[in-house]
Amino acid sequence: MAKVRLENLRKVFDVPDGEEVAIERIDTTIQDEKLTCLLGPSGCGKTTLLRMIAGLEKPSEGRIYFDDEDVTNVRVQDRGVSMVFQNIALFPFKSVRDNISYGLKYEDVPKDTVKRKVEDIASQLGIAEFLDQMPNQLSGGQQQRVALGRSLIRDPEVFLLDEPMSALDERIRIKLRTELKELQRELATTTVYVTHNQEQAMALSDEIIILNDGQIEQQGTPDEIFDEPANVFVAEFIGSPRINLLEATLEGTALTVDGTDVSIAGPGASAHLAGDATREVFLGIRPSRIELSPESTGDSLRGTVSLLEKLGQEDVAFLDCPAIEQEVRVETDRTDIEEGTTYDLSFDPADVHLFDRASGEALRLDQAAKPAQ
Repeated sequence: MAKVRLENLRKVFDVPDGEEVAIERIDTTIQDEKLTCLLGPSGCGKTTLLRMIAGLEKPSEGRIYFDDEDVTNVRVQDRGVSMVFQNIALFPFKSVRDNISYGLKYEDVPKDTVKRKVEDIASQLGIAEFLDQMPNQLSGGQQQRVALGRSLIRDPEVFLLDEPMSALDERIRIKLRTELKELQRELATTTVYVTHNQEQAMALSDEIIILNDGQIEQQGTPDEIFDEPANVFVAEFIGSPRINLLEATLEGTALTVDGTDVSIAGPGASAHLAGDATREVFLGIRPSRIELSPESTGDSLRGTVSLLEKLGQEDVAFLDCPAIEQEVRVETDRTDIEEGTTYDLSFDPADVHLFDRASGEALRLDQAAKPAQ
């Protein structure tokens, strides 16, 4: 399988009033035999980047390498890639067997080998019993498995998927993503998966590349992306409910929420920044990391529950905090939380994320000052 390396990649489209930059100077490597998700909001350049890797779009500048081979100008059919699109696009007049085998139509493969490979891939995808049926006799999830089989039967160097599950209902989508992850591990195919669904990306990926406005905001494992967001954009984009960002001031090693006397300084939240006596920051704290207590200690941030969303095992409480003129989201499994009740909000300083308020970039805390994990 191939490692995909992108060097100074740029894509500009001509538009009536000038040019539109879709991808702006991307340098990165997609590891071989891993599943990497391109994640980001609509219009961030995910599909454009995928199409350039596939050879369906030519870069305006930069190079694309599969291992050490420059494939920038290599034709799609000669790149060793297979692609599954959002639109399943099966041949309605061909059987499942013929749809899958179509992936080998233009390759010199003996008929008995084609038959064996079709049956093997259909078995792996759990659709062997449907081989002689037509696509319109299958469910949406089964049709998507056929599309996957048609692409995978070619043993591609790089397997590309452009939001292939977006049209499926939630139950089928969860089942299919699990099967896809298991299949990718079994085949060890370098896989690039485009999605705007963070839950899919977190569940599927070995690595995530977060794009915004045609640029990479952060690249890392799902745990790295969630636990160590590189900036405010990543912190807000990853995680549901969304992270709380509170305006705060960092003075030496003391961190204080703006507009209130509440001090939340602590060894894990302290970051002595040389040369910066005072710094305006955002304090980020995940809703799942906040505890609620009806007892007031007098020096804690307090808020009143304005809305309680019942989501089953985990509920989300929205609290109005007058001292900071801000709403705070709290995820909780407690059954005694009630709307209209006021609570103290507390959290472990080790769970705090700090971001420079001007640049939005994460401030890396002094590791020596952090408590042992």
